[in-house]
Amino acid sequence: MLSLRLFSLLTAVLAASHLDGFELTLDAAKRTVTVVPASPKEVVRYTLNGKDPDFSAGVYLAPIELPEGGTVKACAFDGKKMLGQVVTQVVPGPGPNNTALVPLTQNRDWVSYDWVVRHNEILALNKPGAIRADVVFLGDSITHFWSGEPKAKRVAGKDSWEKWIAPHHPINLGYGWDRTENVLWRLRHGEVAGLKPKAYVVLIGTNNLSGINKVEDTVEGVAEVCRELRRQSPQAKILLLAILPRQAKPDATRQRVTDANKLLKAQAPQVADAFVDVTDKLVEADGSILKETMGDYLHPTNKGYEVMGAAIDAQLKAWSL
Repeated sequence: MLSLRLFSLLTAVLAASHLDGFELTLDAAKRTVTVVPASPKEVVRYTLNGKDPDFSAGVYLAPIELPEGGTVKACAFDGKKMLGQVVTQVVPGPGPNNTALVPLTQNRDWVSYDWVVRHNEILALNKPGAIRADVVFLGDSITHFWSGEPKAKRVAGKDSWEKWIAPHHPINLGYGWDRTENVLWRLRHGEVAGLKPKAYVVLIGTNNLSGINKVEDTVEGVAEVCRELRRQSPQAKILLLAILPRQAKPDATRQRVTDANKLLKAQAPQVADAFVDVTDKLVEADGSILKETMGDYLHPTNKGYEVMGAAIDAQLKAWSL
């Protein structure tokens, strides 16, 4: 592998790191890293946070862009088994100031579904004539496990979806355990290309707040998701939902959600067409959350989805959708 000093002396430099059948290639000018598998069947997983990849790391699917610099670590896998050693490629620079803005794939919820399979299912649905998608839902497991197409193994709110959401001709682009950076990767790799929605419904950020990102960084990640939607679909309305409350009773985690929602509400007029917060309808007068409403104090039951569905339906109808 060429040294960073040599990189700095060259213009339009390409360098490669070879090990265990695949290579990492750095384009220093474009500040991108490309993984070249030894064969089309080879699965390479990678991280951008300095940790060695394990089975929870996302599969490499496209060149990795690191305009602020950073470190890519990658390793080949056979199922859950790591093959050989981790390969590291550094992109010169200070590194990302906010990881919530750096697109990458993930595999954290592999027990529930396959992230890559779902991505490919959605790419198939956004081809002309494949599905009528007037309203596109974007989010994490809260959206993923509600209902709709493409179908999920776990469905927690079919009745409320059919009642409030299905009449609006939706498509569900929720992915379990996604963070803002994962949604950004999906948006920038074709998931809404070809779609001509009338509106987007965005609910994302709770997983960033789970000890990963600061409140301010999480909010900026959510805002960037909305900006990306505006760039790709300027004709569509954007409905930004407040991050749902979590935990059985108020605590530090709940407070981070509250703080994030205050910032989102303030920023919403610049990045969305409407902001809807259903917190008061999900939380009891004493601040507690009931299992009947959110079974694990994070994911809604059908009763909780009823609250969300009614609020979303009302806003869509206000837009005559």
